[in-house]
Amino acid sequence: MTRFSETTEFRPGWAERAERFVAAARIIVGFERVWPALWPATGIAGLALAASLFNLFSPLPWPLHSLILACLVTAIALTLYFNLEHVEWPRWDEGARRLERDSALEHRPVSESSDTLAAGNGDPFAEELWHAHLKARLVLLPVFHLALPHSALAKRDPRALRYGVLVLIAFGLIIARGDWFQRLESIFTPNPGLIATMDAWIEPPAYTGEEPVYLGASGKITVPAGSVLKVRVHGADHRPSVTLDDVHFAGDKGEYATEAKLTESDHVRVRAGGHTIGSWKITLIPDKAPTIGFAAAPAATERQALKLSYVSSDDYGVTAARAIIKPHNGPGDPLIVDLPLPEHADHPVTLTSFHDLTENPYAGLEVDITLEAMDAAGNKATSATVTFKLPQRIFTDPLARALIELRQNLATEGLAARGRTVKTLDALTYAPELFFEGKSAAYLALRMALHSTEGAETGEDFKRIEDLLWQTAVGLEHGGLLTMAEQLRRMQAMIMQMMAQGAPQADIDAALQRYNELTQRYLAALAQNAPHNGGPSDPNAKVLGDQDIAALLKAIQDLSQAGDRLKAMQLLAMLQSLLENAQVSGGEGQNGSGGGDAAANQALQALGDLMGKQRLLLDKTFRQADGNGDPKDGGAKGLAQQQGQIRGDLETLKKKSGKQGAGGPNLDKAKRYMEDAQQALSLSDFGRASTLQKYVLDELRKGAEAVAKAAGQTQGQQGQNGQDPLGRASNARGTGSSDVRIPDAQVLQRARDILMELRRRAGQQGRPKQELDYIDRLLKQF
Repeated sequence: MTRFSETTEFRPGWAERAERFVAAARIIVGFERVWPALWPATGIAGLALAASLFNLFSPLPWPLHSLILACLVTAIALTLYFNLEHVEWPRWDEGARRLERDSALEHRPVSESSDTLAAGNGDPFAEELWHAHLKARLVLLPVFHLALPHSALAKRDPRALRYGVLVLIAFGLIIARGDWFQRLESIFTPNPGLIATMDAWIEPPAYTGEEPVYLGASGKITVPAGSVLKVRVHGADHRPSVTLDDVHFAGDKGEYATEAKLTESDHVRVRAGGHTIGSWKITLIPDKAPTIGFAAAPAATERQALKLSYVSSDDYGVTAARAIIKPHNGPGDPLIVDLPLPEHADHPVTLTSFHDLTENPYAGLEVDITLEAMDAAGNKATSATVTFKLPQRIFTDPLARALIELRQNLATEGLAARGRTVKTLDALTYAPELFFEGKSAAYLALRMALHSTEGAETGEDFKRIEDLLWQTAVGLEHGGLLTMAEQLRRMQAMIMQMMAQGAPQADIDAALQRYNELTQRYLAALAQNAPHNGGPSDPNAKVLGDQDIAALLKAIQDLSQAGDRLKAMQLLAMLQSLLENAQVSGGEGQNGSGGGDAAANQALQALGDLMGKQRLLLDKTFRQADGNGDPKDGGAKGLAQQQGQIRGDLETLKKKSGKQGAGGPNLDKAKRYMEDAQQALSLSDFGRASTLQKYVLDELRKGAEAVAKAAGQTQGQQGQNGQDPLGRASNARGTGSSDVRIPDAQVLQRARDILMELRRRAGQQGRPKQELDYIDRLLKQF
């Protein structure tokens, strides 16, 4: 609201201009009053700013920092309160008088512009004279101007301390340079939670194959159940907190860490000094339970092995599968049979495995078979139960059959069958000179079983007797065919395990070569023990020759090299199935020799047994070196004694075959390696011992090949009717039928090329991270 109502008729706009100058004058007068009153508050604030620029606050502990900050705020507030308590804002007339003084106006034309005629109102002459006076005064008014404020601060700061504060601030700015803003902030940040930094990430379970998820300050994350949240907080002077039950940070000196396994979806917050430095909404993907079932009903092969075909699946892959076998409607401890599985198969997989359970007391009984699968998270699933009669070994030797019957009685009746078993063994060993001619080893074994049964009390005692009776019965059977079949099954299981676990291709190739050698020995033994009935082979039977077996093994190797190990495992299972069910048509005469030199066959069998014992000892040495040895082995000393026993068996074999026998040089080398290995074991040098034992196996294998070659067995046994050991015409071809499709050579080569290119690109670290992650996911499928 203007105070120049009477003058507007003479100089339009003058009133508004004068009002603006009066307002500015009031501000100047107000500044002159307030500015001196701000001292020493401004000096205290200036000193605080200078201290922050010199970074004096950051090293202080937060309690001391907080105390200093409180003192500064209190001091500034008190000085401002007492100094500004009596300060008044200038009135209008005071601003007008300041404008008049700065503009050198006489007679107060601004402050008295609102004056009115005191006497003579209504008198034309008096009014005319008043207006003439006002007009003359306005015409003579100069241009308005205002002088700069005049501070009285010097009176309040007679020692000019304010200039020292300014100098400190200037030097502080020079030292701080680009960090000045952060240093100024340090005045008001004594709380360490505000300057603490954090690294946080979530590691999914290793079995999922997923990459870690790195977290920002906040966000929504979806991860598999069982993932582990890991948080690292840096630069905190006291312990942070996290909103998870029973989870606490550990550490000191500003470094704290914690981790927690996530079991349910949650909103997780990390706080330091009362401030949230991390906040995430985490959703967990539950791990589904695996599935497993029979792909086909259990069956028995021609070699009396149990054939189990099963299909399993899991969202991240089944880690373990087994068959649980219990007597049907009867007591008895469950028999657990582990089943082979591929690695990280997140889709249904169908496999077939073969298991020789003829050594188990349940052989020949009706049993209930249930399949069980487990994933890495511990989830389990079982299949429907199937009732099946376990296959049993058919013994042709009368004494062997009697021993098997005794063994079954001991296994099912225990102590109740002890007396009857002792009497039966005593009767069976009557008149050894009449009934055990050439079977002295069997006689001694039965007498040992008799005396052991008399003192047997525990289940372990009966178990040892059952094993002794079984080994004796097997020894009474002809040809060692059962032992070779078991070696084939074990080798097949080992190869499938290597493929499932992603073993190097060179190791798989070596194992396949060994499998091929065992196959040839098995076929030779199969031909030797074929019945000589002269009957024709079944014209509808599928036949398999050496070239077919070689082609199948080559296809398995190519599939493995191309990365399709699942199909390679299926093809290997098919080949094992063919071998398990192989039958040999017996020809008449078998070239007049019954399949080769009997002495050479016995030498081959003995060498095979020696190799089996040596391989078992090698496994024990590996386990002892890893600290997982069986205490029953007696440690390094016990293994050395076992190595000495095997060396003694080799010397016995050499004496029987004569010094000039086939394979003699290789057996001599094997003996020397055995002596060195025995010495290394006695010194607990397991690394050197295992190397020497590998040399022993290599020399034994070479010796067996030399014996087989000398006996003419390396080319197989063919009868006069032109059939090979599988009853196949020598000029026939075919591999039988199977639902496993073998890719052709072009497809396999293309797959190998793609696999090599993926591996090459995976090694180029300069590629984008997303591309490298994608390549890694592709390679995991191989």
